[in-house]
Amino acid sequence: MSQSNIAFRKIFIYSLRLIFIILLAFVLFIVLQMIRHPGQPPSFLGYQPYTVVSNSMKPTFETGDLVIVKMLEAKDITVHDVITFQDSEGRFVTHRVVDISQEDGSPVMKTKGDNNNVVDDDIVTSDALIGRQAFLIKNGGFIARFASSSLGFMLLIIVPLIGYVSLTLYERIFKSNQVKKSST
Repeated sequence: MSQSNIAFRKIFIYSLRLIFIILLAFVLFIVLQMIRHPGQPPSFLGYQPYTVVSNSMKPTFETGDLVIVKMLEAKDITVHDVITFQDSEGRFVTHRVVDISQEDGSPVMKTKGDNNNVVDDDIVTSDALIGRQAFLIKNGGFIARFASSSLGFMLLIIVPLIGYVSLTLYERIFKSNQVKKSST
């Protein structure tokens, strides 16, 4: 086998290992976040992902999109911002701010879905506010939902783990065969 093939193989194997280690660290981080903060989406550097489950904000985003929200305080929100908050029933809602006023010295917000005819019943307080939409991943919520299913877990975690172990075993067997060939 030529030196360039051996070098390419080493780079390929080390790259796969690095990708696997990064993926494993990310999964462990997410799992730890879920254990420490049950009922809350995982947070990474102040950003949280939320899957859109209705078309109340269509055409801005649609069912199945993934909204990434930057956690902020109420004083940082302005009219026309798209915010995520927890409503009185405990659901996470992402709607547009249509009005901001003061109540007992704290900002409160009225919101409305872009596709809704009326303003939301709940007034959003500082305590209920999660943050403002930072960016959107079209259809990303479907991927997130799949990844959290048992089949998704198998395909995204277990299969790559088996591949990594297989690759490591192959590399060791390959090196052992090279040592045997060079010694004869």
